[in-house]
This record gives sequence, C-alpha cells and structure tokens, in this order.
Amino acid sequence: GYGPNPTEVISGLNSLAKKGYAVRYCMGNHDAAAVGRFEFVDIHDPRDIEMLAEAGLGDLEAVARQYMDPQKRKYIPVTHNAKASLAWTRQRLTEPFRQFILQQSQDHLFLAPGVLCTHASPRDSLFDYITTPRRAQRAFEAPLMAGVSLCFIGHSHLPGIWQLGGDQIVRYAGNVLIMRPPTFLPPTRATLDLETTITLVNVGSVGQSRDGDPRACYVVYDDAAQTVEFRRVPYDIAVTRQKILKSGLPENLAERLTAGSAERGVAEPEGEEG
Repeated sequence: GYGPNPTEVISGLNSLAKKGYAVRYCMGNHDAAAVGRFEFVDIHDPRDIEMLAEAGLGDLEAVARQYMDPQKRKYIPVTHNAKASLAWTRQRLTEPFRQFILQQSQDHLFLAPGVLCTHASPRDSLFDYITTPRRAQRAFEAPLMAGVSLCFIGHSHLPGIWQLGGDQIVRYAGNVLIMRPPTFLPPTRATLDLETTITLVNVGSVGQSRDGDPRACYVVYDDAAQTVEFRRVPYDIAVTRQKILKSGLPENLAERLTAGSAERGVAEPEGEEG
C-alpha cells in the first residue's frame, strides 16, 4: 500500500528465503485488500455508494456495522488515496505475487511460546489502531493474549512500547479485566521481564512514518538477552518520491514520506475508542 515497488518488495523477501533465512509473514490490511479479501470504498464516491447499496449496505450505519464485525467485514471505508493506491497495486500484482501473499501470510503467528506477532492488534489483527492507553488496554484484554508475554504489532506507524504488570490483570469466568491503563515507553532499547510484565511493541514502519521521524524503523528482538531495540535507517527518500510521482500513484503520497505524519488510510467510525 502507498509504495511504488510492491512486486520488487515481494521478490526481495522471497530471495531471503531462498538464501536460507527463516522468514515469516504477518498479513497486513493492505496485503489482504490487494489479494481480494476486502474492498476499499470511498463513501464520497457515488459509484461506491451504489456498489454498497447493491451489497445490501444502503446507509453509512450499515457500512459501519459490517466494518466493525470481523466476521462480516468486506467493505472498508478509506480515504481516496488508499483506494487509488489499492487499485494501482492490484494492477501490478500478477498471480504468482498474489499467491505468495496468500500462501505465506498469516493473520497472526507465534515466534515462540508466549511471543505473538500480528499486524494491527491482538484484538483485531488487521484494522485496530493502538494509539491511546484505552486502545492498548483493550488489546491486552483480547482472548488472543492469553498466555502471551510479548506481542509485536504495527499498523499505526507509531513505534513504541506499551507495558502492563501481570499483577494488574484479573481473570474470572473466561473474562479479562485490566486494573489500570498500560504505560507507554518511547521507541528505544528496553529490557523485558516476561515473567512479571506483559509487553506490546509497535515496531513502527519502513515508510510513511507518523511520529515525526521519516527514517525507516524496525525492531530487533534478542530472545536470549530479552531485549527489544528500535533502529532507524535513513534511505533515499528523494528517489522514492520520484518513483511515486512517475508511477501514477496519488502525488501527495510522495510528500508524506518526508512529512513524518501521514494520515490514516482507514476511516474509523467517529467516537470509537476501542
């Protein structure tokens, strides 16, 4: 999504596996849409409004209800840029690339016992934005977090660490209650205590940063030392911007690479806090 080299990225990842690296993939929201699991719709576009009506979603409340239900979700309200980017990407993903995404990616995966990875949140693997203490709290309460001490996420493009003491979790009758909101730590190197603390790590993004730092961001997890370390990598943004401008993608996607505060692509329901 939003980038000018989707097939080159997939080819590069595939080459790592051929060289013997153990590579595992989490399905992202743009990945899932690119291979047809979802349709991005612009609720301001009359053609999309007509399509939604034909699907039995005659008003915006109906669209919002199906979006909020992961079991029924098909049509995703998005910005014009997200929709245009998806159409552009789909045109370039030939069947081998589509099959690579479909066959290799999982909505969530375990790196080790108690160490979970998912694109957006353990509560909603593809579309939940963890941007506030309340949203982080709801993520810690998700059923998928049972037995998990460390979870890696992305999606919001906001790197950082959310932590919660294990003694702040009450479990009863199949329910989970968090006694106080988790603590947020800035993206730096941190030592983990997986026996007493539950940690949610947002690894940031390699493009369209939203924390003011336009460099690519990733995380190294040392399972022996039990540390996570955020790393920033400068890249030739000017070259990437020119690729976007020449590709036919929306032009302002090129500007967002340097802005460090790209807008969200998915239009969340107003007032929804988790």
